[in-house]
Amino acid sequence: MSIDRDFPPLAIDPEDFAAAINAGAVDACLLYARQSDRDCQADAELNCRVAERLFHRGRHNEALECGRRALGLTVSDPKTLNFCAWLFSNSGCHQEAASAYLCLLDLYPDWTEGYRHASGSLMAAGAISEAIDCALEACARDPQNSEYALHAGSLLLSIGRREEAAVLAEEAAIAAPHQIDTTISAAELLIRCDRAELAADKLRVAAAAHLTGDPAVFRVLSGAEMLLGRFDEALAAIETALALAPGRAEYFLHRGHVLARLGELLAAEAAFEDAAALDPANPELKRAQIDLYLKQGRVTEATATGGELLAARPHDPAAAQTVMHVLGERLQSIEGDYVVLHDGVERAPRPSRPRPGFFERLLTQRRVIRALIIRETRTRFGDSKLGYGWALLEPIMHIALLSVAFSVLMNGQPPIGSHFFLFYYTGLVPYHVFVHASSGMTHAITSNGALLQLPLVTTFDVIAARGLLEITTDIIVAVTMLVLFAAAGLAAAPDDLWTAIIALTMTALLGCGVGYLNAVLAVFWRSWDKIYAQVTRALYFISGIFYVPGMMPDWAREALLWNPLLQAIDWFRSGFFGVYRPHWLDPSYLTILAIVALLGGMGLERALRRKLSEPA
Repeated sequence: MSIDRDFPPLAIDPEDFAAAINAGAVDACLLYARQSDRDCQADAELNCRVAERLFHRGRHNEALECGRRALGLTVSDPKTLNFCAWLFSNSGCHQEAASAYLCLLDLYPDWTEGYRHASGSLMAAGAISEAIDCALEACARDPQNSEYALHAGSLLLSIGRREEAAVLAEEAAIAAPHQIDTTISAAELLIRCDRAELAADKLRVAAAAHLTGDPAVFRVLSGAEMLLGRFDEALAAIETALALAPGRAEYFLHRGHVLARLGELLAAEAAFEDAAALDPANPELKRAQIDLYLKQGRVTEATATGGELLAARPHDPAAAQTVMHVLGERLQSIEGDYVVLHDGVERAPRPSRPRPGFFERLLTQRRVIRALIIRETRTRFGDSKLGYGWALLEPIMHIALLSVAFSVLMNGQPPIGSHFFLFYYTGLVPYHVFVHASSGMTHAITSNGALLQLPLVTTFDVIAARGLLEITTDIIVAVTMLVLFAAAGLAAAPDDLWTAIIALTMTALLGCGVGYLNAVLAVFWRSWDKIYAQVTRALYFISGIFYVPGMMPDWAREALLWNPLLQAIDWFRSGFFGVYRPHWLDPSYLTILAIVALLGGMGLERALRRKLSEPA
């Protein structure tokens, strides 16, 4: 017979069965297996084979039917028992799986791994006492197996036997001193057993032994130190974890909790915003932000964040309880304000307030943006001892590194002028103005969801505040560096100040226009910031920061001239070096592109403002 043909129901016999099952004729084999006039070992194996094929095709109920039939045909065959234990366990029938494993243990009482399997199935079936007995038996038979010890310890802890669980956790850590995952799991179990000091000791030893560093070690260590009330040590540990794994939102969330316990509420708020940038929908984060706002007395922002949490998780009892707590705090903050339903005296209707005029609205918006800039400044630099000093140190170190490296490569002579510091200054300042503005504005909406619930704050305001802060910071840095150059004896004054100012202004407008576009895209496409980060890295190399386009072949230069940032840098550079008048420079190209980008970005924000302001 051909094994590729379709088998009609009941058209096979025992000799054809192997070919039929291999050919995929599962339905025909299932009908054959359901015949009830057989009770031999061969038929049990036949049902097992059909059950396996059915399970892998997602037909779990029929697979369980065949498995139970096989188990009924022979209750003492190890192969059938082992298969049925696997099938029942993976199908969620944990009590039947446990029974199969216990039957196997009756046949093979020295099967250590079987006790562990039986314990897992018994635990899933809710038979905790029997699960503990099997788990402890596995530990007694193989005391060096750390996984057995951790499993048994978790079971003991679940019924309150903390002392025994802690002993097993310590034994697991001792049994596998070089397995970092085991050490972390053992430490977590020790913490749950109220042995935080012992857990911290083992994690410090593990951190010292693994020089490459595992962020999870320091994260769990920070939790242990926090439980012990050593908040400075907890902060140091979580900052080490973040240095090793800066993309984990939960680490930023934990750092915020530690900072809040230290009383550094502004720094804690910044940490929560970093976590929100990575995982904005995290309900634990929303609850942490609400608690922080209430500690700061910012009941309005706590209420707005509570609304976001409840909108995202309307059926979550924890979210509802959190919002009820916020509303309770809000009611307590009202002093002497009561609503009189009617006192029997008719009063004339209150005249409606006139709508604010254009200039009044403009002044209000100016005050809102000013307040947002102050908030952004505190958030960005509030937890740093140097504060704005970091903004100054970054470009200075950048220019110093480029100057030293290229002075060696180019025999001490820059492409233009006589000082490498000034040449690279004219390249990095426009680059930083554009990149810092466009990148900083990207998360303006996604990280200020609570503020957008306030009536006076719009998406335009939060984006503009970010952009103005970045541009102002870079301009202060640029002027400060010119003063430092002059103090060092360098002829740093631009030959044409107005050219440099206009070029930098157009660069800032271009950065703001792209920033508005980025902010809108980041709301609808959460991975956009990562893509744009790669674009800015590419711009660093193709924008003429450490070379001039005249050094490139004609075909390469013609292609690079379409880059508006290269035009911006050359325009700015021509203001500092009077002799530098490149024929390819086209100021109108940059100006038109900057205006189009700004109008396009602001227009897109205005068109989608209602959608952008909705809670995430």
